[in-house]
Amino acid sequence: MSSTVTKPSRASLHLQPADFESVPIIDLSKLHSSSILERQELAREIDQACTQVGFFYIKNHGIAEELINGVHEAAHRFFSLDDEEKMKLYVGKSQHFRGYSPLYGEKSSNPDLEDNALKNAPGALSEAFDIGYEVSGDLQKGSDSRLPVDNFGLHGDNQWPEESLIPGFRAMYLRYFAEALELSRALMRIFALALGQREDFFDSMVKFPGVTSRMLHYPPQPVQGQEIPGLAAHTDYECFTILSQDHVPALQVLNSRGEWVVAPPIPGTLIVNISDTLSFWSNKRFKSAIHRVANLSGEERYSIPFFFGVDYDSTISVLENQVSPGNPPCKEPFKAGEYVRWKLSQAYIGYGGEPAGIARTQTAI
Repeated sequence: MSSTVTKPSRASLHLQPADFESVPIIDLSKLHSSSILERQELAREIDQACTQVGFFYIKNHGIAEELINGVHEAAHRFFSLDDEEKMKLYVGKSQHFRGYSPLYGEKSSNPDLEDNALKNAPGALSEAFDIGYEVSGDLQKGSDSRLPVDNFGLHGDNQWPEESLIPGFRAMYLRYFAEALELSRALMRIFALALGQREDFFDSMVKFPGVTSRMLHYPPQPVQGQEIPGLAAHTDYECFTILSQDHVPALQVLNSRGEWVVAPPIPGTLIVNISDTLSFWSNKRFKSAIHRVANLSGEERYSIPFFFGVDYDSTISVLENQVSPGNPPCKEPFKAGEYVRWKLSQAYIGYGGEPAGIARTQTAI
């Protein structure tokens, strides 16, 4: 598959992008195979994509196109509401980073950005609606299930629009959330194999996973020829992201030559990208790829990313088999919730610090 490349902005990012010209496509039809040999074969293919690019398309992933189309339609309906209605669900009203973020309400939280002009630039030219994990969106939980003790202020109630305002919105969103959650748990088993671990290595850490599902709306650029990022260069925080794009190409991934490689929409696929915590587990052998969104199409763009992480109380520690005398651990062990909370508090403009009870140390982050 061919892709277009453009030169990046002046930002210099202290990460190590891989050398690639396109994003690979991986067939997940063997994800649930009864043959361990077939699952290991899939793991080797995914390992190659994770170490060489950090992004890959997935096909035959198991989520019905009808459901994907339905959640995109729900996004259109939500973002077409009056600003007054959307702001009733403003993310700043939540203690758990859940709800509506208006245009310019988010900024890059990448600490490796050196360009002060970019650091102080206005927020992203996009608006978002976020929900987090709730048991009603988990097919493995019953009505009597309860959330675990949360020391990081990340679990909690979602904000939802009134049912009379957008009938069926919550039900549709949670149906997609549940299917994406099951796919994510299955992918974690394949990632475990790719990292040379037992297939069930992560199972105990994804009981109440740290998940955010997001709807995003990117309006067209307001001034012809003026490039304002829909979302500035960044990496994601959790283990990985599953992204559903609409038909508008805007996602770009940075390679080692300093080129932005376009990852265009491909019918019948979703995109997976590795995020920080899984990269840390692999001692950065898995690439947490720098990416951005630049909607220069002249059209509105909608996307649905699903950010999947382990239980917030899980300890992220570089795997022993990823360490060697010449390649020491890239990071000291830390709690997943501590890292995610820190990153989120940087990303949302005007969003305040840490929940009561947390004493975060910079060395842990």
